[in-house]
Amino acid sequence: MFKDMSYIQTLFIVLIIFLSPVAEIFPDSRGDDFDPTPYLGIRWYGVYLMGNKVGYGSFCMDPSSYHGQPSYTTEFSVSYHLNLGGSTQDMSIREEKIYLPGKGLTAFISTSDSILGKSSFAGEKKNDCFEVTTPTGKKIIPTGGEKLSDALADLVLVRSRAAKGTTVETTLIETTLLKSVRIIHTVDSIEKRTIGGIPTNIYQIKSEFPDLGISTISLIDETLHILEAKISLLTIREEGEEAAKNMGYLSDLLLATSIHPNHPVPDPRNTRSLTLKLSGISDPDLILPSPLQEFTQLDPQTYYLKIAARGQSKSLPRKIPLLEPELKEYLKATAYIQSRHPSIRILAKKIAGTEKDALRVSERLVEWLFLNLKKSFLAAIPNAVDVLKRRSGDCKAHAVLFTALARSMGLPARLVSGLVEADDGAFYYHQWVEVYTGQWIPVDPVFGQVPADATHIKLSQGDLSNQLRLLNAIGNISIEVLDYELNEEKK
Repeated sequence: MFKDMSYIQTLFIVLIIFLSPVAEIFPDSRGDDFDPTPYLGIRWYGVYLMGNKVGYGSFCMDPSSYHGQPSYTTEFSVSYHLNLGGSTQDMSIREEKIYLPGKGLTAFISTSDSILGKSSFAGEKKNDCFEVTTPTGKKIIPTGGEKLSDALADLVLVRSRAAKGTTVETTLIETTLLKSVRIIHTVDSIEKRTIGGIPTNIYQIKSEFPDLGISTISLIDETLHILEAKISLLTIREEGEEAAKNMGYLSDLLLATSIHPNHPVPDPRNTRSLTLKLSGISDPDLILPSPLQEFTQLDPQTYYLKIAARGQSKSLPRKIPLLEPELKEYLKATAYIQSRHPSIRILAKKIAGTEKDALRVSERLVEWLFLNLKKSFLAAIPNAVDVLKRRSGDCKAHAVLFTALARSMGLPARLVSGLVEADDGAFYYHQWVEVYTGQWIPVDPVFGQVPADATHIKLSQGDLSNQLRLLNAIGNISIEVLDYELNEEKK
């Protein structure tokens, strides 16, 4: 059985927001008077997941010159070393942003280096937008109005001795998601502590990301050292360079985050219905209703779920392309789902042949991926073109490539994330796809399933920014299997 750590990609995104630079906020009132001098230099961080060190990062700011104009450049980098199912993989991300005094963010570049190779997004401000160069073309995104004081806001807020209860809001450009991220920041508390024999105030700062459904808690002392910053099971701590780079023992993250139910389903791939109690859900938006997933809330963090593998279709067979306005969102090309790329279009046409029935095309795509994409762990943020070149990857890679192939032919498809039971009886974080064939049906290219079996628990739907909500669940969920039905018999 192939198991996957699908939430690993969300950690890469979170660290960019978290360390770039730790994504807090500050009012715009300083404007052109903001003096960045006290914040120049480099800081090093250790990155921990469930208490185990998984990487390290740094944040640096220096004066620079941009096309002959005085500027300031911030540089963030994070390197991961992960143990996934006994296989270790490395990945690194580097982000550079350039700010002009009085004009704010003017240019950026975000580069990732993983088993899939190197890729980068480079943006330059043109009028009121950023023109972004991606590996497969150009993209235009709004500027968001980000200033240098926004990028340094957590440190600026502490240095200004903001009072308890201070709440402000701003936006930052998230260069991996290629979108503006809104942040609401509150000084939760100010506590007097003695550190190294010296009394100091410790600021606890909560930052909420409404568009992403996540929040962070940071502890920062008066000398602007980040003692700890947390989101879910992910923690960063400011450390010296040598300590930050010291990785030590790597625990297996797949095993560490698996969920063991009271009574596993004995044949998960042959399960047509599953009834369970899901506990530890603090984020109600992680429970997504659908014709195949019904739920009842038992208490604020516990839900009764009944999942079916297949519904009773009342719709007529549909032919591709499906171009209804309400399906437009699920046909778009994105920076990671490059459905307009020639290599994607050519392969999709080859797989589908003359078939136009939406369900039959879905089956052909799933079969091709199941037979032609090698199953392997992937510490990377996959995009369809690179996955196709490598012909290998985990559930994220399978899902992204399937979605690109489907959309290229006018078959609406959307990414779905959640939990799935593996053959060892444990549930693991996983990603699959839903396609529209007259109704939305789940398909899983990793398992070669149309529709996907009923042990697929849907918790998130959409692109990377939607998947970040999964961080609210990791390490908190428990599963009690109440009943299940196999294709041949009921237990």
